[in-house]
Amino acid sequence: MAQKDNFIKKKIKRAIRIKVLLWIRGILTSTVGIYILMGSTIAVLMIVLLSVLGEQAGHNIETEHIGSYEMVQIPEALLKYEDDIKEALEKHELDESFLPILMAIAAQESGGTVPDIFQSSESLGLPPNSIGPKESIDQGVKYFKQLVDMAEVENAQDENLNIALQSYNFGEGFISYAQDKGGYSESVAQSFSKMMAGQMGWSAYGDPSYVQNVSKYIGGVATGDIEGMIVGDMALPVSQNDFTNNMICGLGCYYDAGSGTPHPGYDFGIPRGTPVYSMVDGTVIENRSGYPDNPRGIPLGVALSMDLGNYIRIVPDNNKNVVISYFHLTGAGNGVMVKKGMKVEKGQVIGHSGNSGRTTGDHLHLDMLVGGRYHIDSAVPYYDQLMKELN
Repeated sequence: MAQKDNFIKKKIKRAIRIKVLLWIRGILTSTVGIYILMGSTIAVLMIVLLSVLGEQAGHNIETEHIGSYEMVQIPEALLKYEDDIKEALEKHELDESFLPILMAIAAQESGGTVPDIFQSSESLGLPPNSIGPKESIDQGVKYFKQLVDMAEVENAQDENLNIALQSYNFGEGFISYAQDKGGYSESVAQSFSKMMAGQMGWSAYGDPSYVQNVSKYIGGVATGDIEGMIVGDMALPVSQNDFTNNMICGLGCYYDAGSGTPHPGYDFGIPRGTPVYSMVDGTVIENRSGYPDNPRGIPLGVALSMDLGNYIRIVPDNNKNVVISYFHLTGAGNGVMVKKGMKVEKGQVIGHSGNSGRTTGDHLHLDMLVGGRYHIDSAVPYYDQLMKELN
């Protein structure tokens, strides 16, 4: 027990040094810095001590938002099939940009709640839900390939994509119908549905809002430039210089008594407005923007009373059990450049660092946690791994 108490004391002391340095750097850049330093030394130390003890509130709130995958538009039950759908996409020679579209189709068709995730059995002349995931994926992607070829759609950015997408529900007859009407629109889809219902003697035909229903699962693709340095199978989250020289607080740099764990992330002391890069190819599962940057040198007691600020969370394509979080992004317009559901590439600019949320000085907090659990046992030591490759 005595050893544990000593360990905690050492970590708290180190945390105090780090917090004080951040606070001092903030106030030195403010117009009233000298006066604050002269008149508030004792108060500052008291606030810093309270902030170390007060980390519990911040981390508990963060943990509520770090989940597994309930934040992703695509249902969790379908995420495990992403690699299989990607393989089928390559097999049938479809452009890779169609992957989010196909995932969204499967989400709309089944949500992953039945083995026939693309509802493909009937197109094979079989009873509904009579085939497994592998066969369903192959048939569903094959049929989608047939539709995009008929509609002359080359990739997911093609203006005629919605014709092929609606045809997945209506059948290939909708393609020529929509083309004759000047292209896709929801009103064209509704008129086709009424026409077919009349011909078949049915009360309704298909889902005329299929495109809109599928689209709610599609987050789009991030548009930031690819500028980050690629190292191995990841990219540095900031410039090489900032990564190697400005990491001010790593794993275990202080003990969070409230959460019962040493610090499970890395902090980079970088100026407000510094580009931040996605470390992986992945999907944005959550983001928040619109919060202003704190004044530099704001008392820690005030900062701790604030919300989490602007942040981005990403799940890597190659490891769905990991959540990467970027905190304290700037409140400027380019602070958060992505939205929930967007696909990002490693090295892509996704935002810019700042001083929003529970912080007193400009820096980026970045953690990579298995299962999103805020504990050092869940932390991936990506900094050490990347530094080894850099050296």
